[in-house]
Amino acid sequence: MVSATDVQVRHLGAGNIAYQTFRGTLPSIESVISGVRSWAVTMGYKPQGPVAIEVTGVPTDDLTQEYDIEVQLPLGPEAKAHPSDRVQIKPFEETEAVVMTLRGPHEMTHLAEPLSQMQEWMQGQNLQPGPVVRWVELTDPTKVTPEEQLTEVQYLVKR
Repeated sequence: MVSATDVQVRHLGAGNIAYQTFRGTLPSIESVISGVRSWAVTMGYKPQGPVAIEVTGVPTDDLTQEYDIEVQLPLGPEAKAHPSDRVQIKPFEETEAVVMTLRGPHEMTHLAEPLSQMQEWMQGQNLQPGPVVRWVELTDPTKVTPEEQLTEVQYLVKR
């Protein structure tokens, strides 16, 4: 269980991201993450941070529900993509986000409670959530124990 005390406003710095946008279900995200990571390795680029997943709308436990999804991987300023590549490069604009850190194993399909807590907290702070929910796995679930897993759920906000 997470609590509103795990919520904070955080500055997200600008940078370069490799990204792939698609319309699909939450289970389809894993193959796109693999594709973006493989593209970066093939191109000789070293990731500068964890993968972020932006979902337009609120993820639910309906595995057949489709969303507009963007998988993002931070890269250095030297990163370039050919216009025909499925993975492209764009700047990530400096912004603020309301962030909740989740400890232990979590799934995007079970975010109703954390998102509700975040929205309640934002209301108390006079902040409006944007239309996109960001999911950032800070730890690689294949390299840490379930208890050590850290994930952030983020709403980009404007003041």
